[in-house]
Amino acid sequence: MSLPNPVLDLAAEVVPEAEDRGRLAFAYAHGPLLAGFGDDAEVELVCVWDHETVPEDAPTAASHITIAEFDRRVHVVTTGQGWDPADAEPLTTVAQFAYGVLLSDDEGAGTRVRGVVSDFPQALCEISAKTLMQDRDSVPDRFTATDDPWQRAVILIQALYNGYVAWYAANGHYYAGAQRRTEYADHFGLEQEVPRLERVIWDNLAGQDASAAYVAFAERILSDC
Repeated sequence: MSLPNPVLDLAAEVVPEAEDRGRLAFAYAHGPLLAGFGDDAEVELVCVWDHETVPEDAPTAASHITIAEFDRRVHVVTTGQGWDPADAEPLTTVAQFAYGVLLSDDEGAGTRVRGVVSDFPQALCEISAKTLMQDRDSVPDRFTATDDPWQRAVILIQALYNGYVAWYAANGHYYAGAQRRTEYADHFGLEQEVPRLERVIWDNLAGQDASAAYVAFAERILSDC
């Protein structure tokens, strides 16, 4: 795999310095640039440390996490949890790792985790689909209870997030968040009907058709589940 120059430059800056610290379990880069879109500023390198804590002199050009915390996040996601918007770090971490590239892995710890996350968790499919079904039944009533577009937007953001997690999961992919959601969907070969239906909801958010537009969005995703 030929890596983009910004990834190579960041790796050259960070990886040797991190390896010199000792106890580096593995390092990986992530960002949409690796999938062929996005910009240089979205590339990030993560060092995973086989320490109880991250070394105080760890390279500042990277993000850092202990392997114990990394493994905890992977475990949480593989049991179908860790994706609530209030605490979505586990799913975000797993998605970024799954879509990223290993740059250092002397002991094979990163390869081990690759094997775990490459077997997409059925529990995540089932739990996210169940949540979406509940939203499909409750969101229209919540829309009806208020005609304030701001309040409806608050409801919608949570419901859309749940929907995208379920849609990606139904197709065997981890959802990394709202940014670049349509580009990643296209990258994974997913139909653009779901993003189109999302736009219809926003266009009708202040009117009476918002509920019907949301139900169409949810039903389309549930057809994949």
